[in-house]
Amino acid sequence: MGRPPCCDKLGVKKGPWTPEEDLMLVSYVQEHGPGNWRTVPTITGLRRCSKSCRLRWANYLRPGIKRGNFTDHEERMIIQLQALLGNKWAAIASYLPERTDNDIKNNWNIHLKKKLRLLEYPFEEEA
Repeated sequence: MGRPPCCDKLGVKKGPWTPEEDLMLVSYVQEHGPGNWRTVPTITGLRRCSKSCRLRWANYLRPGIKRGNFTDHEERMIIQLQALLGNKWAAIASYLPERTDNDIKNNWNIHLKKKLRLLEYPFEEEA
């Protein structure tokens, strides 16, 4: 059977978040704290599903999220942790609390995987 849907898809807004929606979500979390995401759409009046609210908070609005280029130290940690844990990005992100699991995954797939391949086979790209 599986898990019930997080919302009744009717009337649920999709697509980019507006600054007003972000403000509503931040205000809710400041007042009630993060968690109990199922109540967020009802209490705030947001026409978003609870999962969307949780992910918006965790990946974009949460204080302390570090944006921009990864440091050499962060990249070395990601390489070592990926070798140890595989593609378990949430587990890897627990070692880099200022970075989101999605940012770590994207950095791995866009930059680090290629960088490692070039170190293993440096002449492959020249052919």
